Amino acid sequence: MTQIYYLARSYFPYDNGGGALMRYFAVDHLFKLGWKVTVIRPNYSTQELIIDKNVISIPFKFRYFQKLLSLFERIGIYEDYLDPWVSIAKEYLIKKVKTHDIIIATSGGELGMIKLGSLLKSHLNCKFVINFRDPLNYGYMRGIRRDKKPHIGRYNAQKKYILNSDLVITSSNLYAEVLKEGFPQIKHKVFNNYFGYGRHAKNRMKKIHKNHLVTIAYAGNLGDTQKPGFILDVVRNQKFLNLEIQFIGDIFQKSKFNLDNIYCKVSFFATMPHDKFQKHMIENVDIGLVSLSKEYFGACVPSKIYEYISLNLPILGFLPSGDAKDIINDNQFGIATTWGDLASSKEAITKIIKTQNLRKFKNNILQDKVNWSMKKRILEVNKFLISYRSKI
Repeated sequence: MTQIYYLARSYFPYDNGGGALMRYFAVDHLFKLGWKVTVIRPNYSTQELIIDKNVISIPFKFRYFQKLLSLFERIGIYEDYLDPWVSIAKEYLIKKVKTHDIIIATSGGELGMIKLGSLLKSHLNCKFVINFRDPLNYGYMRGIRRDKKPHIGRYNAQKKYILNSDLVITSSNLYAEVLKEGFPQIKHKVFNNYFGYGRHAKNRMKKIHKNHLVTIAYAGNLGDTQKPGFILDVVRNQKFLNLEIQFIGDIFQKSKFNLDNIYCKVSFFATMPHDKFQKHMIENVDIGLVSLSKEYFGACVPSKIYEYISLNLPILGFLPSGDAKDIINDNQFGIATTWGDLASSKEAITKIIKTQNLRKFKNNILQDKVNWSMKKRILEVNKFLISYRSKI
């Protein structure tokens, strides 16, 4: 029987974050479609090999030091910070993976899982699928860099492993086009799949009343990639008195937010377990905020967009040009403007908090919601996997 080996740098509940949770949901849906799936992830905490049901946590040989490994990646000693782990995982998996099995190597910006999948294919001649959840950090992106931090280019390393794949699945049409342009040899193998929301929220809708306090909430990383604090710059010195802004994440970063001359209510909440988070959003929030600060991230579709769709929440976006902005605006699920554009963003907030617009956007989401579920979206991936199984 064909088995899928699902390679992931993070996986819920062993790891936190939206990426870990979305990978968990993807594996769950593959199980429901009849696939036998084994998840392979690094054990970052101990030097133990841990087998927990369908999840195998392979340790590093030595204690895991993220900063040191990332430094070695930046200066080119390693192709990826996971290189020491990749060599150990390869030796373990060579004894388990069969020629008729399928490797799915996920990437949230790292190369390690892709490298591992490629090495296994070269050794065993198994099928090798790459699933980019985000673009490869410092890989080919039409000359656009993720940031200005020193880092060697990774085009050659990316090319070496990506050309060995049987299928490349992206999470945005923009990144699919970027890869086809950069690696024309495999353009016939590159497809986009919006992965959708993993769990249908069983919720009652918060009632929208005219002149009530409208709550916009951002949930997730509060760092420089997202920079959700831009919304405070938009409302600074403005009389949005019927507005509340919530930030849900690492509250230790609260001190980085400038609250001077902010006249609306601002609240901070610590990161919550997923069930509690959904309950909080359903009962207390009117609008979900998504934010990405740089052009590079136009090739990303944040999982929180799908989460907000699941929760029936109109979406306010501060985003670069790309799929995420298009999903919000083209489907009229809310309003997305360009991060950093104060005038357009102020206009967007003024418009989206109006009662009639909240109702319109919410109704649009409800009517199209099922089409954005992972249960439906993963059927595209399933067709590819079945076609591979039939060729074995």
